[in-house]
Amino acid sequence: MPDTMEEKPEEDFMNINKNIFFLILIFTTLLFSSCKDENTETFVDELPFPAPFEVYLNLSLVSNQSLEFEKHLYLNDIGLRGVVVVKRGENDYAAFERTCPFEPEKDCSIISMDPSQLYLSCDCGNSFYNLKGFPTNSPSPKKLREYRTQLSGNTLVIDETII
Repeated sequence: MPDTMEEKPEEDFMNINKNIFFLILIFTTLLFSSCKDENTETFVDELPFPAPFEVYLNLSLVSNQSLEFEKHLYLNDIGLRGVVVVKRGENDYAAFERTCPFEPEKDCSIISMDPSQLYLSCDCGNSFYNLKGFPTNSPSPKKLREYRTQLSGNTLVIDETII
């Protein structure tokens, strides 16, 4: 009988070690399986920097009224291939680089306002971006480059600061 008593604590110890090992194994597996790869590429901007610019748009001028009625305005003399200014809401404006982040070297890689006025699209390919600049349907996960805008009264200021 003493032999069995001695074996039992040793068996209990082995079982406890096995249980601890399996718990650690399960915990590690769950930990690694629950980690998702974040798409950090969405925020990567690999386009070259444009020449410095600062534009003042008087929103009450007739030449800038397309922002009010068509919800966008193209400024072709700033940025890399121009900038599209978008009115997203009352006193909410955004300015995006017109160079598409997907295959920017192509001549057709120009961002335009979709006729629905709900999306921006790339002229080559089937790339669509929401009015926050994030891809909704694009072969590339990259966000549109957005420049800083600031509204002061009837004047919208846009500069080359990337946000």
